[in-house]
Amino acid sequence: MATGEPLSLTGLAGRIVFDDFEDLFAMDLDGSNLITVAGDPAGSEFDGAWSPDGEWVAYRDSTRGINDDDEIFVARADGSERRNLTRDPANDWGPDWSPDGRTIVFNSDRDGGRLRGYRVDPDAGNLRPLGLDVWVEYPSFSPDGTRIAFMGHEGSDYEIFVADLVSGAVQQLTDSPGQDGWPAWSPDGATIAFSSERDDCRFAARDQECWDGGADDAHRDIWLMDADGASPRRVSTEIAQFVTWSPDGRYLLISGHALFVVRPDGTGRLELRADGIDRPLGGIPDWH
Repeated sequence: MATGEPLSLTGLAGRIVFDDFEDLFAMDLDGSNLITVAGDPAGSEFDGAWSPDGEWVAYRDSTRGINDDDEIFVARADGSERRNLTRDPANDWGPDWSPDGRTIVFNSDRDGGRLRGYRVDPDAGNLRPLGLDVWVEYPSFSPDGTRIAFMGHEGSDYEIFVADLVSGAVQQLTDSPGQDGWPAWSPDGATIAFSSERDDCRFAARDQECWDGGADDAHRDIWLMDADGASPRRVSTEIAQFVTWSPDGRYLLISGHALFVVRPDGTGRLELRADGIDRPLGGIPDWH
């Protein structure tokens, strides 16, 4: 595993959202100023995404039970003014803000159970389909707002795709054994980070080093590739499923058995902890 010079909290700035798949939290990178953005005891609230100005968080409300009328909510960064944007008996999740903050993209199974992409304005207006006749899950806006990366599949194998939101053209970027998912576009638009199972011993080639994820799950770790799918490279073999970028693109925030920051080459691993939470952090994070 890459190590390199350790990162320091003094060199990291901004705030992150994260969750424990029950409640949604926000904090400074050093663990201070921790607040609960959404913590309804009725059920789970997670999958948070910052608005570009850092004033709002979009998230998945599963307080009726996960995959039981999930909705997209937004709340102010202090947890106030929560509101439901989708209000549909289908399941909606995977929100991401457009770079100009004017719209939120998400996936929904309201189209006969098939996951398709939709957009809605932050005031709950103008909800409309993306018009892409492909499976769309966990979409991520490109920095210029013209494209989304997303995980989709034909059959049972998830891969990473990119769609042009004007032309509707769709390009498949990955084609590996095992699942590839949860893409995150770098701030400069040049790179996409994602989670992959290709290093699990059930999927890796016989002559490749591999890792055993155990009987209950596959081994997932984080990879990078160019925005056109070229030059795939592993960040780290550490178990991880979710990833996001620092606002300046210098670091990755990764969630696995812990929440940690590394450089894009996998070096400098620094685990983040929160004041008042004595367990490792995780969930689906975002960094502003």
